[in-house]
Amino acid sequence: MYDIEPHVAEIYDQVETQTQDVALIRRLISGRGSLRILEPFFGTGRILLPLVLDGHRVVGMDQASGMLARARSKLDCLPERARERADLLQTDVLAGAWPSGFDLVILGGNCFYELAAPEEQERCIAYAAQSLNPGGAIYVDNDHMEGELDEAWKVMESRPSFPTGVCADGVQLASTVQTVWYDSARRLARFCRRTVLSFPDGRKVERQSVQQKHPVSVSEVRTWLERHGLSVEHVYGDWAATPYDSASPRAIFWAKMPVSSPYSRRNV
Repeated sequence: MYDIEPHVAEIYDQVETQTQDVALIRRLISGRGSLRILEPFFGTGRILLPLVLDGHRVVGMDQASGMLARARSKLDCLPERARERADLLQTDVLAGAWPSGFDLVILGGNCFYELAAPEEQERCIAYAAQSLNPGGAIYVDNDHMEGELDEAWKVMESRPSFPTGVCADGVQLASTVQTVWYDSARRLARFCRRTVLSFPDGRKVERQSVQQKHPVSVSEVRTWLERHGLSVEHVYGDWAATPYDSASPRAIFWAKMPVSSPYSRRNV
């Protein structure tokens, strides 16, 4: 979806402006000094760039060229020492094992919604575990949905959606999304997204994309983390670090790799 047109990255930055998750991550790593951090699905750098400015060395991975280009343009505006602490990679996170030697892996910003099936989501947990140093941590942050697929995901009618907005160069984006298939019990839904771009010279261009999503449950994420050698230390229900309960809007996991672990690539 993010590669259908470069203007999508600009609209993304207009919509995704929250900083509370960055504050929570800072709180969780406070006092640990400069860390080596990996953020797959880093997008335009909303989480990554503040951590770079904090003095951490951060590697970002993303497949969407438009998002990557916007992140690089923002990185270019930072002081030289900060720029030297960031490495932005264009890569498919599912293509193979991730780089290793990290103190923290961030799977934030609802990134699991970019994956089509639970098998792909668990694969990311497995790669994250292999990327961590012994004693390293993983942060997993998603909207909270339990039980069968939420009724809102089953509506097979066209409705307004991201990306919609006006860019600095006057290009307007108007998007709709429509559910075209779902499996309620397996918590799977497939969507067709239609985006119309209106240019200042009167031209109109239409783009379409199809994406399947699987909203993860708390039990799924906990199972995957533990299966790949991580110990869940906290589950929060929001960015204020409120303990998770069934009514929580989010499910945020903070899990750690034991200091001596066969799952860490350093010990393989």
